[in-house]
Amino acid sequence: MKQLTCPIASIENYNDDTRRIILDLPEPVEFKAGQYLQMVLPEKKYPFSIASCPHVQDQLELHVRPTPGSADSDRVEALLDSANELTIEVPLGDCFLTAAPKNTLILMAASTGITQMKSIIEFMAPEGFSQPAYLYWGVLSDKDLYMAELCAQWQQRHDNFHFVPVVSEPDTSPDWQGRTGLVGDAVLEDFDDLTNVTVFVSGGPAMVYATLDAFVERGMPEENMSSDIFSYAPRPK
Repeated sequence: MKQLTCPIASIENYNDDTRRIILDLPEPVEFKAGQYLQMVLPEKKYPFSIASCPHVQDQLELHVRPTPGSADSDRVEALLDSANELTIEVPLGDCFLTAAPKNTLILMAASTGITQMKSIIEFMAPEGFSQPAYLYWGVLSDKDLYMAELCAQWQQRHDNFHFVPVVSEPDTSPDWQGRTGLVGDAVLEDFDDLTNVTVFVSGGPAMVYATLDAFVERGMPEENMSSDIFSYAPRPK
C-alpha cells in the first residue's frame, strides 16, 4: 500500500448527485480489479472503490455520491468542492478478480457499488467473456442508473455479457419499464441453480449477508461469493 498525493485532473457530474473524479497519479500504481482506496483527510480515512481498470496506471477514477444526513459525506463533498489534490492510500481490499472465472460470473451492485464492478468488467473486456457474465445493478430510482448507457454498450459488444438494472422503488420512476424489486431477488428469479457460479457483491452489510444466505440456500458454495463486507464488516459469530 502507498500513500500518494494526487492532483485532481477533472471532476464531472454524471447526474444531479454523482460525480466522476479523475486523479493523476504521481507514480504508477498496481492494483487488482475490484480493489479500493482510502481518501485521507486529517480526521479520518474514507474508502472508495476504484472505478478504473488496472491496465490504466497513470490515473484513477472514483465515483462519489453524497449520503444525506451523513457528516462524513459532507466532509468529503466539501473537500471535493475546494481541493486541487487528494491524498490517498492505495491499493486496499481482498475482494478482486485476477483472471476470468471458468464458470458463470454474477456481479451484483447496489447504488455506487457499480464502481467496483466497472473495474472488473473493464479488466475482463479486452479478452472477451468466454463464460456468461451478468451484471445486476440495484438502485432506488431509475435516475440513479447514471452509468446505464455504458452498461448497455458492454452488453452490445459482448454476446456473453448481460446487464440487468433493477429499481427497488418504482413509485419514484413512473416511466420505468424494467425490472423492479430487490436486486438479489432478481438474481434468484433468473437462476434456479447457483451451484456453479462465481459471485461478487457490492452493497451494505445487511444486503450482502442476506444475499449470501439466499444464494447458499439456492446451492452456491459460500466460498464462491466475494465482498469487501466480509472483511470490512464481518458477521458477528
